[in-house]
Amino acid sequence: MRKTIGWLLLPLMAFGCAKPTGFDYLGVKNFKVLKFGLKESTVGADVEYYNPNKYPVTMKGAAVDVYVNNNFFGKTTLDSTIQIPKKDTFLLPVILKVDMNNTAMGVIQSLATGTDSVFIKLNGSAKIGRGGIFINYPIRYEGMQKIKF
Repeated sequence: MRKTIGWLLLPLMAFGCAKPTGFDYLGVKNFKVLKFGLKESTVGADVEYYNPNKYPVTMKGAAVDVYVNNNFFGKTTLDSTIQIPKKDTFLLPVILKVDMNNTAMGVIQSLATGTDSVFIKLNGSAKIGRGGIFINYPIRYEGMQKIKF
């Protein structure tokens, strides 16, 4: 009898442990320069995502390299735990330390000349999961993004 119950519960357990679907990138909001320096600056933004999963998930951390106009712009890490609601949009606060080399200055100059769009590429991973089981999920995005100060 116990073996029969175990075999009947196996599909339910497999469904409950299903791998989460990746988040849909929606854009960047609230872009701001937090600290401007000649060698290093700090930029903050809220990245908006949509969670298409039918269940809430937890993000334990992330590390993402940011490229702007195909040039390395900086790296951001998230070391806190964030609860992400099911079938809903959420904002992920991002703080980016930017090395103010020629690449960063070129992007700032192009934005200052009236161009409001840049090509953004994100490459990294995040640790997401639920019920104590976490996986490293790749973060990949490429596309044009309007930047408003």
